[in-house]
Amino acid sequence: MFLELLLLLLQAVAPQPATQSELPVQMGFRVSPDTVLVGQPFTLFVKVLAPKGVRFEFPTGPDTTTQNGVRPIELRGEKIVTMLGDTAVALYHLVAWDVGIQQLRLPDVRLSFQGQERHPALGSASVFVKSVLPADTSLRVPKPARPLIVLPVFNWLRWLALLAALIAIALAWWAWRRYRNRPKPPIDPYVRAQQEFAKVEARRLIESGEPEEHVAAMVDVAREYLAARVPGVRRSDTTTELLRTMQPRSGIEDELPRLLALADMVKFARAEVVEQEAREAGTKVRSIVDHVEARLNPASEPAKRAAAARERAA
Repeated sequence: MFLELLLLLLQAVAPQPATQSELPVQMGFRVSPDTVLVGQPFTLFVKVLAPKGVRFEFPTGPDTTTQNGVRPIELRGEKIVTMLGDTAVALYHLVAWDVGIQQLRLPDVRLSFQGQERHPALGSASVFVKSVLPADTSLRVPKPARPLIVLPVFNWLRWLALLAALIAIALAWWAWRRYRNRPKPPIDPYVRAQQEFAKVEARRLIESGEPEEHVAAMVDVAREYLAARVPGVRRSDTTTELLRTMQPRSGIEDELPRLLALADMVKFARAEVVEQEAREAGTKVRSIVDHVEARLNPASEPAKRAAAARERAA
């Protein structure tokens, strides 16, 4: 009888495997501060006391599902979990974005031990968010959350079209410059001399009282023609050098030394020339050019006119 009582007593004090209802758990939390403004950070401190060997699992953070485009509670940073013996401590840094009583919306803490689980609830944790609006404001509509980064859409086609237009304008300007500065086709020396003679006579220098300028201009035209037509004659030749190189033939060309000397006297010695002498000098200069052209270029108009004159004389 005594042995049976002893066995019953030992069974009563012997450790029994814990069930879910027998797993002793104590949990507390504190919101600090419990009243905040919109955007003001606050903390949630959670402390759980359980037997040795219990595994603690704290939620990662609050439910961030938006309400009317606003996230009421948001986790700032990572949660901090610390084990002090058989006590687990978790710290959450939170911030509220809506006014009024805001539930922290944290899932339950999960405790497991030898296949048994407990789920202490944190659903009652809340914070009061004060409004900074006047008391009579009742039409507050929260603005939706804006995206973190807004990248503007750049229209490249417009700039590419502008660049193509600039390139086309530059090419057109280059082509116009090249066309304007293109080398002019060479003009026959005799034709150019006749054009210059006409320009000098169109100035009517003799009528305006400048016969000396008329003689000098007509002789300069003849010099340009001889430098272009007669081999060996250069524009920089003096009168002596020009005559030595050209060797004028008999006839009207015999007047060339006198006319060149007259032009030199006019240009370098300010010699005076009467109107009649200036007209005769201009006429003879043109005749000399015609005679040289007929002699050096048998196919020219002066050569044809000279041949026709000889035929008529014959």
